[in-house]
Amino acid sequence: MPPSTRRPSDRTAPTAAVVPESPLLRAFVRRALTGDGAAESRAWRRLVLRGVPLVEPVRGDPSRRRVTFVWRPGGVVDRPSIYTPIANPLLGEFELLRAGGTGVWWRSFLVPRGTRALYAFSRTGAPGASYGGDAWATYLRHLVADPHHGQRFTVAKDPDDPTDRAVTVSVLSLPGAPPWPYDVERGGGRLVRYSLGSRHLPGRRSVWVGSPDRPGGRRGPRNLVVAFDGPAYRSAVPVPSIVRRLTRTGRIGPTVVVLVGNAVHARDTELAHNPRFVRFLVDELLPWLRTRHGIEAPAERTVVAGSSLGGLAAAHAALEAPDRFGNVLAQSGAFLWSRSKGTAPLPTLLEEYARSPRRPIRFYLDAGQLERVVFPGLSKSLLDGVRDFRHVLLRRGYTVGYSEFAGGHDYACWAAAFGDGLRFLIGDRRTSGRLRPYGAARAARGAGR
Repeated sequence: MPPSTRRPSDRTAPTAAVVPESPLLRAFVRRALTGDGAAESRAWRRLVLRGVPLVEPVRGDPSRRRVTFVWRPGGVVDRPSIYTPIANPLLGEFELLRAGGTGVWWRSFLVPRGTRALYAFSRTGAPGASYGGDAWATYLRHLVADPHHGQRFTVAKDPDDPTDRAVTVSVLSLPGAPPWPYDVERGGGRLVRYSLGSRHLPGRRSVWVGSPDRPGGRRGPRNLVVAFDGPAYRSAVPVPSIVRRLTRTGRIGPTVVVLVGNAVHARDTELAHNPRFVRFLVDELLPWLRTRHGIEAPAERTVVAGSSLGGLAAAHAALEAPDRFGNVLAQSGAFLWSRSKGTAPLPTLLEEYARSPRRPIRFYLDAGQLERVVFPGLSKSLLDGVRDFRHVLLRRGYTVGYSEFAGGHDYACWAAAFGDGLRFLIGDRRTSGRLRPYGAARAARGAGR
């Protein structure tokens, strides 16, 4: 399902006034342009009181809703934009359109019921269709949350990058979306930050180490969760809080959280199917945790986790070191990413799993129903890549938990699904009950299920 049904011919220059798709917004324009000079402000207050973003039914399609993001930035703006993972950047859907002759800008999308999506506004246009690079980093750092929508989260600043800054974004949650993970108790156990160098990788990276939550003084074996993109998995995906909640309710046993950052500007190198990163984990990180902190767990109780390239890195680490990482929690994993040696392309991770003997690894995979954009250089969308990877794993006889959520490539969605992944991989089946993961999820054992 495409994130929008607007025809390409409708995508005029962003400063042009385009008739809004939303009936509510069309009514706003009529009120704003009729009457005295204060009519627009009165109409805007009335619209905001209804609740923004605007959510309306779609005639003849009860499975979807029309969502219209609206922004009144004030002052002079040339090419305002919206950043949201439900938009298709290849179709120019980050561009905002002017609502009539008013100072309000908008963009509409048709999305499944139960969709969740982060969004934020910018007074400038997005750098281009392809993500990455300094221009994109600058753009993302200057996003602003919707001042009229209360549900938000903050992506923490990367302490290893002096140019980075914390960014607060808004979150749309349609009725039927899974429970909001940011309502859980904050401060999930004590996290201490360290800075680690490496023989295998250049630069230094932050590593956050937590302590297990043992409700009622309960003792017993500990689980270990190692998650990549440390700053994001402290804040945007609040892993310590999620683990604390699951531990206190008996869904999982005592669990230590370790969050691994990347060296400055090295994420795309370190996480992208990089054997040296795996050597860092196995030869340096895990021994350091054992000798310095007394933290270790058998492979069957160790989870390696990440999203996008982090999901790729998690699955790669388990393939190379199944005796250390027995569980993979990969969220919207970039499994179609290909690497090269000189001019010759090397096998993708999906191809490596397809031709390798089965390892003692369990998987939990998820992806968004709106992750359907096929970016230049790829033959398939990310969603199709995750589906293909799942198919390969099942064919090879792996145990796989799988979920498709109503959303895009989005921390807000990954946060809601992370706890389901932990319950599937290391959950206490006596207390967790039947697992009902986020979205159309199911578990399968082997190719025949």
